[in-house]
This record gives sequence, structure tokens and C-alpha cells, in this order.
Amino acid sequence: MQEESSPSWTRGLRKWLHTAPETRDELLKLVQDSRKFLEPDTVAMLEGVLDLPATKVREVMTPRTALISLQEDDDLLDIIHVLIESAHSRFPVFSKDNEDTVVGVLLAKDLLPFLTERRTQKLDINVLMRQPLFVPESARSDQVLRMLKNTQSHLAIVIDEYGTTSGIVTLEDILEEIVGEIEDEHDEADQIAQFIQPDDQNAWIVQALTPIEHFNDLMNTHFSDEEVETMGGLLLQEIGLVNDLQGQIVELEGWNFQILEADSRTIHLIRAVRS
Repeated sequence: MQEESSPSWTRGLRKWLHTAPETRDELLKLVQDSRKFLEPDTVAMLEGVLDLPATKVREVMTPRTALISLQEDDDLLDIIHVLIESAHSRFPVFSKDNEDTVVGVLLAKDLLPFLTERRTQKLDINVLMRQPLFVPESARSDQVLRMLKNTQSHLAIVIDEYGTTSGIVTLEDILEEIVGEIEDEHDEADQIAQFIQPDDQNAWIVQALTPIEHFNDLMNTHFSDEEVETMGGLLLQEIGLVNDLQGQIVELEGWNFQILEADSRTIHLIRAVRS
């Protein structure tokens, strides 16, 4: 009698708790079945938590080509310019002798005492930057989350098997895997930097760091982002190794892509024309 008078969600909760899952998949199915008595957002967060061990940090990191960083020998004016333009609060600092090696992390707030008290002195970025936390590309996201928590860090440097910097992962990147996209006042500015601008009829100027998913959404295309994430990466994948990237033309799925700006190994600007 008591069972019948209980609210349906409490009966479902008791049944859910009395079921002992033996595998992660069984536990995930129980969470998905709990939509009957839990809020959709709560279920989504539980799914995100259970998915963390299966998510490698390389899947959520910001790749090296998209990093906003500093150099060990940058002067104060250069650093302030980067801080203002990016509106970020943490920056990986690369070695002046090895452009693939991060030697520290600079927090914008650590510059404040220098600006207010020692304005006339030359900045030594090595004094201000903090010891970086390094994690391998293959690390699980839940492991990295625990490391960030234990070290009270908000950013980790991701390295490949050779010790070369692959990118960075932040506390926000991992939390977004649990709670979904976290937008702040700077996200819109980041999207503008990756914007696709009309150039002519059926032609657009595209930043190379534009995510393939973003391009697909705007242009109703279906380019794969399984192996690379950006439009520049997509073209590099097709071209392979060449001596001069600038001026190269790539034809893909009814589109003509011309590389407008590039250096020896990175594409910066693309002109996309729909055939």
C-alpha cells in the first residue's frame, strides 16, 4: 500500500538504487533510464562524468596552432598587447631557444604588482611565470581533472610522445565535457577571430583556425573533422608536405580553396570559392 502511495519518481529511484550495475555500460544505461525522474540537465551531467574516463585529453585540448602564447624574451609592451588583444588570463610561455618547449605559465594578475610598483624596471618574465603542469596526449580527462585539482592549476600543457608541445587543456575544457558549453564575455570575440567573411559571389575569406564544424554549419558542407579540426588543418591534410604553402589551390567536394597567407608550416588565411 505504501509503495502505491509513493510518488512515481521515488519508486523509480529506489528501483534504480537497488539495481547493481556490473559494468560502466550498464551504469550508463541506468543513468539514461533515469530521465523518468531526473531533470534532463542532471542526466546529461551524469553522462558527461561517466564519459570522462573514455575521453583522451587530446580530444578536448586547444591545439598548438590555435594557442595564444608568449615568448620567454618578450618585452613588457609586447606582453601587454597580447593580454589586451586576447583578453585571456593565462598564457603558456615558450622557450627563447626552443620554440616547441613551454618553460612556464604567466598569469595576467601576476603582472599587476610589476606595473604598479616597478614600472621603470625591465620585465624578467622568468621571475613572474609559474611552473607548468605537463600531461601526455593519451591521458584520460578524468585523470587530468584530478591533477588540476590537486595542483590548484587551471591550465596544463599537453605534450606528445616526443615531449613536443601539442597544445593546452584548461579546467574549463574538461568541465565543459560534463556541463556543456560554458560561454563568457570573451567567447564572442573568439568567434569573430574565426569568422568567415564574404569576398565575392560564392567566395569567402576564411581564417585557417576556423573549426571545420563551424564552416560546415555556415556553408552547409560536410567536411570531416575526425582527423583534423580546422579548415587550415583540412587543407594541410590534403596538400601534404610542400616547400611553399602560399598560393596553393585545393579542390574538395565542389569547393576551390586558395591559400592566401601562410608561413613555412602553417596556413593563416584561405579564400574559399563554391564551384
